[in-house]
Amino acid sequence: MALEGRAKRVRIYVNEGDRVGDQSAGTAVLSFLRGESATGATVFRAVEGFGGHGEFHTARPADTVQAPPMVVEWIDSEERVDRLLPRVKDLVPRGLITVDPTEVVLYEPSPVRRVSSQLTAADVMSHDVVSVGPNASVRQVVELLLGRVYRALPVVDERIPVGIITNSDLVTRGGLTVRMELLPSLEGPELRDVLERLTRQQKTAGEIMTVRPVTVLGKTPLAEVAQIMARRHLKRLPVVGPGGGLVGVVSRIDLLRTVAEGVSGSQPEPQQVGLNGEAPIGQVMRRDVPTVLPEASVAEVMQAVFSTPLNRALVVDGERHVLGLVTDAELLERVTPSLKPSALQSLMQRLPLLPRRQGEHETEQHAFAHSARELMIGQVPSANESTPLRQALRSMLEGKEKLIAVVDGHRKLVGVVDREDILRGLAGPRER
Repeated sequence: MALEGRAKRVRIYVNEGDRVGDQSAGTAVLSFLRGESATGATVFRAVEGFGGHGEFHTARPADTVQAPPMVVEWIDSEERVDRLLPRVKDLVPRGLITVDPTEVVLYEPSPVRRVSSQLTAADVMSHDVVSVGPNASVRQVVELLLGRVYRALPVVDERIPVGIITNSDLVTRGGLTVRMELLPSLEGPELRDVLERLTRQQKTAGEIMTVRPVTVLGKTPLAEVAQIMARRHLKRLPVVGPGGGLVGVVSRIDLLRTVAEGVSGSQPEPQQVGLNGEAPIGQVMRRDVPTVLPEASVAEVMQAVFSTPLNRALVVDGERHVLGLVTDAELLERVTPSLKPSALQSLMQRLPLLPRRQGEHETEQHAFAHSARELMIGQVPSANESTPLRQALRSMLEGKEKLIAVVDGHRKLVGVVDREDILRGLAGPRER
């Protein structure tokens, strides 16, 4: 992504001992920003300092047990900082966050290494894997996943994967009433109620997990990993060593990001990872796209978003020019609290919006947004049907949204592609 001229610099001051789940606060912020395709961030470990309480924090040997301070510095476009900063604030347990205007006079990322056709799962997998044992409570699983960019956890017994817990497992068997990605949309008391309900149910990871998870060896070629993910509709695969023990996890975004970066040189070589990056997106796009007009009411937008597993609806004008996008998470954040129970239940069960309880109609008149135009996110990435998968993938990873609008020569909407569609296209030629 090009970054020059006006930008914003965010500094996040935390202590080395601050934790978000089982991660340090600094690592958690970095993981979140990377998952949201932020331009870049760096963690600095300070020598010493003090905060509002006057307690002295130092990294030097001393008669103090206070953890040394850390600073996460993040520089990005004004739009991206404005969009992601509220979520960063929710993530950081305590500390100080400052934002300053800045000007970028040079932004030239280091050249990305060429991707070898011999690249394997071990080369791109995440090594810092969070896992649980079969006896862990479902509440513990949910709390470990909160604030993370992924939605699944391996279940291990003496390091051997015996299962995996996905979003679907948590909802269908674990008693979770809200999908993981929607939990941040809940107010504090609502989130506590969800977690307390899980505590009362006393279910364990072993009871709700998907048993006999699909795994790959570290030496498995990326092309084969892509085929397995596409064929089985999986987003994450545990990676095991020769003895069967868990050594990492490879995700769909790891694979897609590697493909996008590996062919981003001046002379792309689309077959470098054994995947068909030159196939046009028209071959894999879906045409059944939920759309609404900008004047559509909140209820109409909800119906469109709830009608599809995409959990999104595109906002178009009368000639099907794309104006914006409404997501399920954005929708829930913008409706009034009294409308959330009906919206959540409809979203989880993919039902039409439930009949309003007494008083809800009046409440909707005072909602934070009243139409699709007020709810939508602008600047939806777009491409035509002949755009190569590799090019569409780069556009998708540079932005926040997980889909691309496919338009014709008159910029009219004809379909969409998401990450699963692109992975299917990349792996497709080798499946035939």
